[in-house]
Amino acid sequence: MKLTEFLNLLGSLGLFLYGMKVMSDALMQLAGDKLRKILTRLISNRFKGVLMGLFITGVIQSSSATTLMVVSFVNAQLLSLTEAISIIMGANIGTTFTAWLITLLGFKIKISSIAIPIVFVGLIFYLKKNNKYNNLGSFIIGFALLFIGLEFMKDAMTGIENSPGLYEFFQQNSNRGFAGILIFIVIGSILTLVLQSSSATMAITLVAASQGVINFEAAAAMVLGENIGTTITANLAAFVSNTEARRAALAHFIFNSIGVIWILLLFTPYLALVDNFANAFMSASPLTIATDIPIGLSIFHSSFNILNTLMLIGFIHFIARIVVYFIPDKPVSEPVFSTSKFLTKQSLSYPETAIKALLDETRRLYQEAVIEAIAHSLGVHRKDIITDIPVRQIVEQRGHPGIKHKTFIRTRIQPIYTEVLDYASEIQEKFSLTKEDNDRVTRLKKVHRDALDILAHIKTLKKEISKHSKDNNPVLNNEYLELKCAVIELLRLFLKENDALFIENSDTLLKGVQSKAETEDANLILGIDRLIRGHKITPDEGVSLITCSASVLEIYRLMIKAAKYLAVIGSGYDQLEQTVLNEEQDINKHVDEAA
Repeated sequence: MKLTEFLNLLGSLGLFLYGMKVMSDALMQLAGDKLRKILTRLISNRFKGVLMGLFITGVIQSSSATTLMVVSFVNAQLLSLTEAISIIMGANIGTTFTAWLITLLGFKIKISSIAIPIVFVGLIFYLKKNNKYNNLGSFIIGFALLFIGLEFMKDAMTGIENSPGLYEFFQQNSNRGFAGILIFIVIGSILTLVLQSSSATMAITLVAASQGVINFEAAAAMVLGENIGTTITANLAAFVSNTEARRAALAHFIFNSIGVIWILLLFTPYLALVDNFANAFMSASPLTIATDIPIGLSIFHSSFNILNTLMLIGFIHFIARIVVYFIPDKPVSEPVFSTSKFLTKQSLSYPETAIKALLDETRRLYQEAVIEAIAHSLGVHRKDIITDIPVRQIVEQRGHPGIKHKTFIRTRIQPIYTEVLDYASEIQEKFSLTKEDNDRVTRLKKVHRDALDILAHIKTLKKEISKHSKDNNPVLNNEYLELKCAVIELLRLFLKENDALFIENSDTLLKGVQSKAETEDANLILGIDRLIRGHKITPDEGVSLITCSASVLEIYRLMIKAAKYLAVIGSGYDQLEQTVLNEEQDINKHVDEAA
């Protein structure tokens, strides 16, 4: 093959890949939001997972995009590992649509002959100001470029016949039996690794086979190699990623490798079966007619992946246990609270994972820093709150020396608050959020702002109590004690019942807590009048009690508001997250038993 012919082949391949990418990206923009919503809400079993993976990959025409989405959702605990494996199985079937697209429109209908006019139609849509029309135009242009590249590739492939050494290599190895099959599997794997696209390898295989450069057996072997190569690419990409990404990539490799092994054992009779099927239903004979090989390959690719999925769908949990065994969880030190735990760059891949990260960071703020600040301000250890020791006894013993509020806010709250605001702004700037998602992000920012107000009220409470500590008034001290006990009771509820507080049906529980706090505040104000008239406390001390009670009531209001917001925002996430945790526990249990 001459240098110019080789460069033409590379250029046509590049045009094909570019067209595929433009088309896939446009489809992702057009349907991505809806597909992700469906993905996080409709996966309830492995069969639905397979169908969802098939559907999404068929729509966006990119198994890589589907896999990347799935890995991001697993990392955010929106999907479990077993759900991810089932979706990847479906994506393997969905990616076979590309072969059918090329075969039917590239070889049978010759869509390339009208590709230039199609580009003009796409340009008309692309120049519209509406985003949907822009994306539709990009899709049409990408679709046309794909087939223009395919046509150029066919012309460039004929140059192989002018290169006797290369042509002879393909012809000889196409007829070497099992050894030749293994050689073409390796060629298919290497091509996919180099090109970083299974679609490109499939296109090259289809063109080469239709031109008579390789026979049906060699082309089918290259398809098997592409199945292996695409998983190696994913594993190399996941090598520097997190644990869940590496597990999903390894599961993909195991699944595809098992498929290649069993199909090799039945390779010759299976190809004969494909040939008979193609002859009976599509009047094609891929084993004997080169121009019919694209049809045979498409049937082979689809049927192989469908059968492999049907065979292994019942072993998803077993595959998950294998990957967890080989890629165990690494002990990770808990970040100090001045550093965010969930706000990662990877979570910013999609709006769903970004909002979930923001939600988790907000829950962490309240369940750890806010509760710790309140407890320590009142001289109580966090660990004592979750015990069954009576609250009054915990408050009276004053086991903690207290905290400096300004230092605590500057070192524990303010850094996280700043990160959250930046992260939330980036979410709203990066994505075209729905009104619902935009409201969620805004609410989460408000919840973080409320945390600062809570600490301001607890500071007021502490200041008022300290101001009258030298009065040595047992009646006043008892009222202060009751107020502190009320706050600790609230913290106990948050720490011991946080699962109940952060779910959608928590409204009744929270209303009861709010009503009780308002009643106690009203009773306190009435009682203060009696205490002042009875000369049990001074008017100044009465004002202090009213101020403290108002602060306690505000702490209740803001904490309950936070719980309600987090329950509403978290609806749709929590059930999925619990499924993830349950499945992880089940997998880890089996891994421990195996070890």
